[in-house]
Amino acid sequence: MRKLASIQTVSEIHPIDGKDRIVLAIVQGWQVIVRKDEYQVGDKTVFIEPDAVLPEREEFEFLRSKKFRIKTMKMGGVLSQGICFPLSILPERNAPYELDEDVTEALGIKKYEPYEDEPVQTEAKPKKKLNPVVRFMLRVPGLRWIAKKVWKNKPNRKAWPEFLQKTDETRIQNMPFILNRKDLIFEVHEKVDGQSGTFFLKKEKKKFPWSKQKYDFGVCSRNLRLFNPDNSSYWSVARKYNIRDVLLEMIGDYEWVAIQGECVAPNVQGNKYHVTEPDLYCFNLIYPEGKVDGLIAERRVRAHGLKWVPLVKVGYVLPDTVEEMLAYATDKSQLYDTLREGVVLRNYENNISFKAVSPDFLIKWDQ
Repeated sequence: MRKLASIQTVSEIHPIDGKDRIVLAIVQGWQVIVRKDEYQVGDKTVFIEPDAVLPEREEFEFLRSKKFRIKTMKMGGVLSQGICFPLSILPERNAPYELDEDVTEALGIKKYEPYEDEPVQTEAKPKKKLNPVVRFMLRVPGLRWIAKKVWKNKPNRKAWPEFLQKTDETRIQNMPFILNRKDLIFEVHEKVDGQSGTFFLKKEKKKFPWSKQKYDFGVCSRNLRLFNPDNSSYWSVARKYNIRDVLLEMIGDYEWVAIQGECVAPNVQGNKYHVTEPDLYCFNLIYPEGKVDGLIAERRVRAHGLKWVPLVKVGYVLPDTVEEMLAYATDKSQLYDTLREGVVLRNYENNISFKAVSPDFLIKWDQ
């Protein structure tokens, strides 16, 4: 679960030209507008990130018109991302709250999910009938406990595949320390604004050494596996590109292989790229040993007829400040004449990746 609310320290405070009642506070790599004299440098605060949805509580009533959602905004000509609250909003407890502690759950905060058309499939495949041996064991008192134990431990086929990570990169504001690493070289790709999808193929265990190899093909949204083929963007692109067959050609001797990418469609995110049918832009090719280096992964994926997210730069050296990083993220999309959402930066050698989301994009589209 993403850390949407945490205990942080105010590291800097700056005046805002022409404003006497508000100042700009720096928390981690975020800049937040706060009331003047509310905080001093070094003070602890409950910092809540953009995309957080707060519960309907008296302390948050002033956010009702915004549906209790924290968004990027401009005030007094200054960018503000997130919101700060005093520690007094936290539930009382015996132990003190620690710096950097995650208090998202303690405050009942949820993540804003704009994917209204994401399918919710409450049922997987129809349940299979118990085999005769299990049925017999359930009828025998001495064997009933064993049968229930074995059956209970069967994998939950509706769950997110445990061997894969979900697609949610950390924002640069949460790891500004990385900007000091001038020894690291990054590969930069455009962050496509759509729905993150995951497609995998996993070898199933053979019953006998001579049995034919069977495979489990999975289609997943950002948060769950979608068992039932439907008309969602995820299943649409899976059929369009015959992704199961593609993964079958790529799996080789590995136990599993997965492709992750951004699904765009006419009914997704306002169709900023003006597509006429669902499409997929891949950004990860993953094997049990890890992610395949970007340029190599792109070459392999394109060889099978799939698309890759637009490349922005190879050999990128990080700037000095978060502000410079966000300015770099702000540019035109390579997919259509519109602002790009931002950029994703990856250093495969050290397994480091993060995203920088354009403030201009957020202010224009994040309504």
